[in-house]
Amino acid sequence: MLRTNEMGLERILRTILGLALIIWGFQISGNYWLDYTIPIYQVSCWEWSNFISNACLVERGMTIAVVGLIPIFTGLLGWCPLKATFGIK
Repeated sequence: MLRTNEMGLERILRTILGLALIIWGFQISGNYWLDYTIPIYQVSCWEWSNFISNACLVERGMTIAVVGLIPIFTGLLGWCPLKATFGIK
């Protein structure tokens, strides 16, 4: 059973941080999420030059937004797995 290891203010700050990261990621990517199309030919992302030049990580803004989901979920649940692992109260 999960025991709450975050208190009220920390939960609020985590949720605000997560929302801020999602908004920032969306602003960085612009209309990329709305105008996304599948490329006609596949590009190999295993080479570093292709990975950077062809945005094989989908888009930097999307990565930031996905990372923003972590503090939102931990803030809403009130439980942080890293704090539980290291025994931080």
